[in-house]
Amino acid sequence: MGASANKRHRPTPAPSSSTTALTEAGLFVLVALMAGYFVFLRYELNTEFPLATLTNLAEGTAYKPFQFRMLAPWLASGLAATGMADLLRGYQIIDLLAVIGLFYAFRYLLSDYLEGTTLRLGSFLVFYALPWNYLLARDLPLILPYDLAAVAFFAWGLALLKRRQWTWFYPVFVIACLNRETMAFLVVVLVAVEYGRMSNRSLGIHAAAMVGIWLAVKFVMGALYANNPGNALELYHVNSDVLHITTNIDRLLIPRHLLIVLSNFGFAWLIVAVGYNRIHDRFARRSLWMVPLFVLMILIVGNINEIRVFGELLPVVMLGVVGVLQGRATST
Repeated sequence: MGASANKRHRPTPAPSSSTTALTEAGLFVLVALMAGYFVFLRYELNTEFPLATLTNLAEGTAYKPFQFRMLAPWLASGLAATGMADLLRGYQIIDLLAVIGLFYAFRYLLSDYLEGTTLRLGSFLVFYALPWNYLLARDLPLILPYDLAAVAFFAWGLALLKRRQWTWFYPVFVIACLNRETMAFLVVVLVAVEYGRMSNRSLGIHAAAMVGIWLAVKFVMGALYANNPGNALELYHVNSDVLHITTNIDRLLIPRHLLIVLSNFGFAWLIVAVGYNRIHDRFARRSLWMVPLFVLMILIVGNINEIRVFGELLPVVMLGVVGVLQGRATST
């Protein structure tokens, strides 16, 4: 009986390096196929924004503030200039790399919470959330080339910030600010997570550095495209005196629009809202503090029912989902 008990409790041997490499290779192929199909559907089903078409962005003639988000147009133009791909294919390649990068960024973020097969499976939460915001919602289903890259950059920013890997964080942050100005919300995450844990001096230095980088990028982009049509701050609808916040409040009173807003990330945010107190991890809990501020920003300068604009919240919300499920498992 003792021998059989020892046999039952013998630890499972670790997989060999060749087995692990094969698993990771197969995983990469699967992720690339899923990302490719997602990008294909996005360009097949959605439409370009007339004030910021893919061509206008590459030529530098789009409306502000869309023209300020120049990383993807520059890269796509570079690919086209080399003859490796035409402009459209260049944008699609960038989106493909962004989705693959998002998967691995989220996996890196989750690796502090999960491991092994559970980590690999948990990372696929991004593929659950993405279609709801970029394919299924048909209110203003627009193709803007910085959207998916912004989600990937935000996920990498979160993961590097969590580990205080500043040598990698700052180059990523600079590049990310060239892509979209919403990277400023990483400052909010930094302060929320590190206040009371990092010295006030160190926290102040990092926050000031990030704000300084963000302002510098904004200044350069503003100078480069000062003569473009539109406004740098989009408080009003284009060529109108109607405030975004006015129409957004009206939209939230319409059931159809409200349902679209609630469908963010496949309604996964409801798990976080209901189970927030079950999230024990400080980073997962406090990074969620940026969500109300982000939503307020969209109310003021965006279209609330155009839910692609909530993309940067994806890694924050889905990390919260994992935190809730872990907390529930611990309590039971």
